[in-house]
Amino acid sequence: MNSRKIDILEMLDRKDRLDFQKERDEAIRNFVETNQNYYIEQFSKIGAQSKFIITYNAIAGILGPIWFGARGLWSWALAFLIIETVAFVQIIRGLFGDLSAEAWTRIASIENTLDLRRQQLASAIEKSTEKIDVYRRAVESLESNIEGIKAEAVALDGQGIWIALAGVLLLILAKLSQSIFANWALERRFSEWRSNPEIRVGFSIPAMVISAIFMLLISVAAIMHYSFPNYLNFLAEFPTDASFRLGAIGYVEQFFEYCVINGEAFFDAITRFIRIILDTLETLFVGTPWIVVACLLILLTHLSAGPRMAIYTTGFLSYMGFLGFWEKAMTTLALLGTAACLSIIIGIPLGMFCARRNRLYAF
Repeated sequence: MNSRKIDILEMLDRKDRLDFQKERDEAIRNFVETNQNYYIEQFSKIGAQSKFIITYNAIAGILGPIWFGARGLWSWALAFLIIETVAFVQIIRGLFGDLSAEAWTRIASIENTLDLRRQQLASAIEKSTEKIDVYRRAVESLESNIEGIKAEAVALDGQGIWIALAGVLLLILAKLSQSIFANWALERRFSEWRSNPEIRVGFSIPAMVISAIFMLLISVAAIMHYSFPNYLNFLAEFPTDASFRLGAIGYVEQFFEYCVINGEAFFDAITRFIRIILDTLETLFVGTPWIVVACLLILLTHLSAGPRMAIYTTGFLSYMGFLGFWEKAMTTLALLGTAACLSIIIGIPLGMFCARRNRLYAF
């Protein structure tokens, strides 16, 4: 009789597990929408282990951030986009970039200075002045600097292949990491979706297009800026117009002038209110005997944070007092107290007002 009961319980338990597995498989199908059987198998492997398990998603590795964006895993997409962009920059920079551009720019700048010093040296020799040695040493120093920078430029040009290989290695590691972490990250999102059905599901084509455009924009801009620094100058500085800035400043000044003229009574009332609070706290902290303030602060700290923080407070107050900063410290405390009072006065009514209105509370 007992064995029969055990068999029935095992059958019921097995049936519950099968029902749960069917329900979970159906949920996975609804969540992934594409390549359903593959993800059911992978999610089962991941869910069966409490620790991280390695799986491979070739499509995620190939598409990279585009796949993560299409699946709604934007934090992963951004992280891998940065890594892949660095890799692409290194590859293009190493193979086609002008690695020594900055060095040659420095050489051109130094050569302009060198021409000036040579002219000064020639003039000094012609006039037999006392600065001949000074100009000669300056010319020799500049010529030496130019030779050193030229050697540096040649060395940089020779490092191109190694920079490109480093970029290729970084790109391979990024692709491998994406293929390994893709299923795990998607399974975690699936678990979140189970508790929050509002999370977007499936493989979104619009999101994939947005990810591709964003990746292309970021990668091309970074490659052009770092590999060909003098080709697109607008990437180095934000394009702006001085007339727009000056016009905006004029509008801002007019706005503040209008507020000052028409809101004088309002701002004066606010100033008086803040001044009342500040003066009261300054009188309390600065005018009260220091030993009373210190004892109250230490006691309040002990009651709210424990004896250790009370000891720290005692040390801090002693430090401020012995160095002659007691009054300034109490003035600062009064300013902080004023800010706290204003936050409470404004924050509590505003919070209650927003909590009673669904639109504001949701916002």
